[in-house]
Amino acid sequence: VSTQSTGKKNPKDLDALKCKVVCLLKLDKCKEAYHLITTDKELSKIPMWHERAYCLYRRNKLEDAIAELNNAEPSPKVDELLAQIYYKLENYEEAASIYKALVKNTMDSYTNERETNLAASLASSSAFKSKPIKWVGVRESTYELCYNSACYSVSTGDLDSAQQKLEKAGELCKKEFEDDEAETKSELAPINVMKGLCLQKSGNTKEALELYNTVLKEKAGDGQTLAVAANNIICINKDQNMFDSKKKLKIATSDSVKAKLAASQANNIDFNSCLLSFYTNQLENFKKKSAQLQSAGSPLAPLLLATSLVRDKKFEDALKTLQDGQSQDEIVRLSIAELMKKTGSFTDSAEVLKKVVSMSNKPGSVSMIASLLLLGSGPSVAADYLDLALEELRNTGNYSNEDMISWILLCAKFRIANDMPEKAAVNLENLLARDPTNIKALALLIRSYSLFDAPKAHDVAERLPDIDIPSDIDLEQLEIGVGVTSGRGLRKVIQPEKEKINEANRKIETKEKKRKKKKGKLPKVLVEGGPDPERWIPRQERSYYRRKKRNRNDAIGKGSQGLSAVNKAAEAALDMSDKPKKTVEEEVRATSAPPPQPKQQPKSKPKGKKKGKGKW
Repeated sequence: VSTQSTGKKNPKDLDALKCKVVCLLKLDKCKEAYHLITTDKELSKIPMWHERAYCLYRRNKLEDAIAELNNAEPSPKVDELLAQIYYKLENYEEAASIYKALVKNTMDSYTNERETNLAASLASSSAFKSKPIKWVGVRESTYELCYNSACYSVSTGDLDSAQQKLEKAGELCKKEFEDDEAETKSELAPINVMKGLCLQKSGNTKEALELYNTVLKEKAGDGQTLAVAANNIICINKDQNMFDSKKKLKIATSDSVKAKLAASQANNIDFNSCLLSFYTNQLENFKKKSAQLQSAGSPLAPLLLATSLVRDKKFEDALKTLQDGQSQDEIVRLSIAELMKKTGSFTDSAEVLKKVVSMSNKPGSVSMIASLLLLGSGPSVAADYLDLALEELRNTGNYSNEDMISWILLCAKFRIANDMPEKAAVNLENLLARDPTNIKALALLIRSYSLFDAPKAHDVAERLPDIDIPSDIDLEQLEIGVGVTSGRGLRKVIQPEKEKINEANRKIETKEKKRKKKKGKLPKVLVEGGPDPERWIPRQERSYYRRKKRNRNDAIGKGSQGLSAVNKAAEAALDMSDKPKKTVEEEVRATSAPPPQPKQQPKSKPKGKKKGKGKW
């Protein structure tokens, strides 16, 4: 307010105008500050390149800010702003070189801040770039320096060292802000998120989820930290707990956060958002987001389109989509190799795997490539590849003597198993020339020679060292057991003579139990002199068959509903349709018959006297 009043009284007061610019910058009114610097006549006379560049930097016009700084005179504050702009542009190499020069040539109260920014540039280069900058010795005297050093260790895969540094960073942070609880939580948030990432990478997803959810519940830290925590939860959930993943996605995809994220972080969040639409069967939204990623040049966009095709089992179309994308990302290359293997192109799949740099000269990848070449091109090509991989390992020099010996033995075993014993013998002879005491190599050499040169195998067998045989071992018994393959036969051979005698005596002493013969069952009606002649006739039709007591329920359930046997008889008696017609004489006799006599009621029996109260 005082600056505005002073400017109104004396509009040409440069000091007041400079103070006004500084106040606007402090209030984050960078647009107004830049307008004042560029439009005021008095300020235009003064070279305010640094202030102009800072306004453009805050408004995310980074290229224009660099152009303004190129006009300014070199100074530490200009170099610091230029390094910060390069960091925002993800040109970490330029930023690190500037910070190195500043740390080396300046000594003031901002040394810790410069070292922190230098460590951040190195860690970001290792995490987000394919060619990271080599780490330089940076002190770990503050929690920021420890945190950045831990980030670098995580990017290189040294999780144990990273966890130790994060623990140290947390302790230093608590000591520095022990009087301010809110500030402590805010500064501890990125440290806890990085701890969760270490746990997640090591497989402890449950503990990692607890740390992420704690940070999101407290809402501590900036938006970038919360977005990373939410995205990591989505990665842990995968295709489970979709409702929670949708909630977390809203935190990670807010517009205010995207501007602060690195390009690779934003791409990963968009990629996870697209995958979430795929898992929730929102196919239209999935296609829309994948098309946006592809137009933005994301290297993982073809992988999303291929995923939808693989779901429909269109492997060839998915392979063509990935190949047309021409992505150099290792995940895409591995996916191409897998699809080629599914379509039967084993040799092409092996050639793609050879181009994956991170897997070169590793036992697992070499074994996979050799197996694919064996299926696609035959054993000779696979064996040549193993020799080539062995030669590349020798050229790198990054191996131990034991590793080299194990590699040679594996190559020899592969050749012996695939009918190439001659070449295996050559490799083993070279190994034994360096290490004559290697018994495994000597045994494999004897085995290889036995397949194509038996006399040579006998000569090499003489080089085997003598064996001290203990006195308690019966060699004759061992020779008897040679060639017995089954377990029962082996037990019979090895069984001592005493055991055989005891077993024979035991069999003699124990009498076998005689089984009682049961008498055969005879028919109930047996005719003397032979079997029943009516045995082939149904039982009901035999002459001696007597039906058992009549069942009262025989008539129940036969006929239509409500019709019983009694009713049938009455109906038959009353039905005159089937009876013959009577003649005239029969009708006259029927009419002249005497009338029926009345029935007499039977005499009732005298009732006896009651003997008292009856009881049930």
